Amino acid sequence: MGILIVGVVVFAASLLGILTRPVGFLANVWPANAILLGIMVRNPRYAGLAGWVAAFIGYVAADLVTGGTWFITLWLSAANTTGAITGYLLFQLVSEDDRKLQHSVSALYLFGICLAAAAASGLVGGGAANLLFDRNFRTGFTLWSVAELVNNLVILPVVLTFPGFRALSHLWRLSGVPSVAALRRSAPCVALFVSVAAGVLMGGPGAIAFPIPALLWSALTYSLFTTSVLTMLSCIWLLLAIPAGLVDMGTQADLFRSLDSLRLGIALMALGPLTVASVNTGRKNLIARLQHIADYDVLTGALSRSAFFERGQASLDELIPTRGNIAVLMLDLDYFKRINDLHGHGAGDAALKAFFPLVSKNLGADDLFGRLGGEEFAVLMPATALAQATAVAERIRMSVDAGEVSMPSGTPLKFTVSIGVAAFETEPSTSIDAMLAAADKALYKAKAGGRNRVLVHTS
Repeated sequence: MGILIVGVVVFAASLLGILTRPVGFLANVWPANAILLGIMVRNPRYAGLAGWVAAFIGYVAADLVTGGTWFITLWLSAANTTGAITGYLLFQLVSEDDRKLQHSVSALYLFGICLAAAAASGLVGGGAANLLFDRNFRTGFTLWSVAELVNNLVILPVVLTFPGFRALSHLWRLSGVPSVAALRRSAPCVALFVSVAAGVLMGGPGAIAFPIPALLWSALTYSLFTTSVLTMLSCIWLLLAIPAGLVDMGTQADLFRSLDSLRLGIALMALGPLTVASVNTGRKNLIARLQHIADYDVLTGALSRSAFFERGQASLDELIPTRGNIAVLMLDLDYFKRINDLHGHGAGDAALKAFFPLVSKNLGADDLFGRLGGEEFAVLMPATALAQATAVAERIRMSVDAGEVSMPSGTPLKFTVSIGVAAFETEPSTSIDAMLAAADKALYKAKAGGRNRVLVHTS
């Protein structure tokens, strides 16, 4: 089924490109090669012989149904397929994140790969210029390569960074009531529209540069995918509008040389916002990773002590005005030192790792689970009464008691947990420290009473 989809997509994209052909085989916009390359890079399972054959058939079918001859059609289809295969093979040399343009140098890799793919395609297809409009191989190679380069740089980033329809609906969702923040966020789009309109009114060779400031603004404001879409739309507009005379570029003596210059200028224009967006995305990802390291315990995945207190205080502050209920659990793995002494610290780490999912599966979406240190953990449960918190604690105790950790020797390691429970009606004087102290007293009694049990704090 996937192979059929490849052929159909290439066929449809080729028809779209053929509709923009002003003369001979030269299309103002040819999306098929970039779309095919993007599909293969994102879905390597399609990049076998059957997938490339399906793509080739899609090229041939589109050209034949629009009046192409067999010899020229096969030649041009071979050139298109060669470029896509070359790009696909080169993309295998870079990391997955670079294929998604997630690093600061990803756009440079993209440019190099697109340049090589365009050259390979031009080497195969450039000779057709002699048959189509009586030009030599050098002119045909340049014309083909430049057109291939700009189409890849303009369209391929959109395919590579597409987040999926579900994520896209979240990314581009519209709020019902306009706000100052929403208007501010839409400003780069408005600036882009104004700059394009100014280019139409002003005309001249400098018109292709008018959208650049707005595109750079978009790259600093929007996601990488959104920036790629805006860049693509701006460049496609120029590729279609200038040859059609919608933007006056002055008198041009040599059509082919002018098209080469125009397309190279548009390709380099597209590279700017893509580079900025890639750098910005890489910076955001780095900050997110550092924030995750700061907020979560590396070994278990629970909240770090500082993050637990910070988020717990925020939850408490939200409940104080309504005097809502809040519950706290203090959890401590039983005989943890004995586990380390008998089986080694690796076994202790394995027990801590196994403990996290056993607890988490019994918690609600708003509950906070943090590691306070060593084998000691805490759970904060907003809007939760004592009876409900006690029931959750008992389920956690039973889950841990039933669980086990596989040891290298093959002998399963079992462990248990003691839990102290405390619940409060929030008021201005309520504090995280006081709640934890109360739950800790109940925990101490649970451990003193034999461990592997749940005890409730009583005033």
